[in-house]
Amino acid sequence: MQRSVKLKIIRPDNENITWEELGYLFRGLSFKVCRMSNFCMIRQLLHALKLETELLNQQGHLYCYPRLAEEFPEVPTGIICAAETRARKLFKRNAKAVLYSEASLPRFRNDVSIPIPVASYKIIRDANNNFYADIQILSRQGAKTQKLPGRIRLVLADNWRDKSARIALRQISEGTVKRGVASLFREKKDWYFQIPYVTDAVNDAVVFDPGLVMGVTFGIHDALVYAFSTLLKRGAISGEEVLAHQKKFMERLKKIREQYNWSGRKGHGTKNALKPVVQLNEKEKNYRKLVNNRYAKWVVDIALKNRCGTIHLDAANYPDSEKKILLSRWPLYDLKEKIKQKAEEKGIQVAEHSIDDLRTYCSYCGKKQESDGERRGFVCKSCGYGKPEKNKHAGYISTDYNAARNLALYKLENAE
Repeated sequence: MQRSVKLKIIRPDNENITWEELGYLFRGLSFKVCRMSNFCMIRQLLHALKLETELLNQQGHLYCYPRLAEEFPEVPTGIICAAETRARKLFKRNAKAVLYSEASLPRFRNDVSIPIPVASYKIIRDANNNFYADIQILSRQGAKTQKLPGRIRLVLADNWRDKSARIALRQISEGTVKRGVASLFREKKDWYFQIPYVTDAVNDAVVFDPGLVMGVTFGIHDALVYAFSTLLKRGAISGEEVLAHQKKFMERLKKIREQYNWSGRKGHGTKNALKPVVQLNEKEKNYRKLVNNRYAKWVVDIALKNRCGTIHLDAANYPDSEKKILLSRWPLYDLKEKIKQKAEEKGIQVAEHSIDDLRTYCSYCGKKQESDGERRGFVCKSCGYGKPEKNKHAGYISTDYNAARNLALYKLENAE
């Protein structure tokens, strides 16, 4: 299974290099990678149109490396080759649409990520279990020109929210997993280092945290919401796709009914009259199966990534007097069965729980709150959970997230 670990860069390990110098070096390298990538994209288009005659090797294939190495001598060979490979793959995916004038040629922006090939970086762990990324940023000529070392060791942040990050870094440093081309990129004012790696199926079925439980609820404002019992990680699937599809389906069904009188189906039997409706319902049924498969895979993949061996699933038995969930008109039984099936294949236990007033209990202190109707945010009037000044580490607390966390903290012995 292919995964990735993303960690923030704290500082350079070398005291002689300041953050200002390192940031300047990273920004300049990102701009050069952008220029190289766009150059390769244009040459790929010319080669596809059989107009490129200069940058061809003996086999007649496009080879941009000599020109790029001559123009950017301070960039390491590995980064140049990785940038050219990335541009070639991107053009290949969009070649048909570009050549048929259905889409414009993709372009890279000046804040593009810097690809770091496998041979140009390694993860190091010291005696105190601190992790470092040793990366080749400059070529020999570039290091002499800028009077900086060609390889720079970077201190990586301890991602305390994601326990699987430390496990992945330990496996990468020990060489027990296969790593891929890493990415060095900037988000807002911080720089990050992301490493893709591939694990074996045997290793995926182990190392479950026995005290970690994942709660999955069907939200009022989102389709699915998850939370953990001991982690602050959370997430949700927006329901905009489902709502837009349902609206499109109802509009199409209404149009079919309006066309009945002049469609030519009138008076030719019930089966002939209902044929368009049956076809539409079949398409809707297939679409729901596809979405349920996607949602179930999403839930199980997140549980696996965080080494969670238990999932508490919302039974979603809501009375008519309460607020309907977003997926109230959805085949929830099929979705829950798919989650159970996919989780069972990975060795994850799934238990359904029906908790009264799931969204009105505070997941921090356990006190019941008065219902706020359709309000998105949750604020506990007893302990203040949900107020920004009370829980800066947790951020914004929604009613759906509070419900998912209640499910995650719900003990199996309390189940009916």
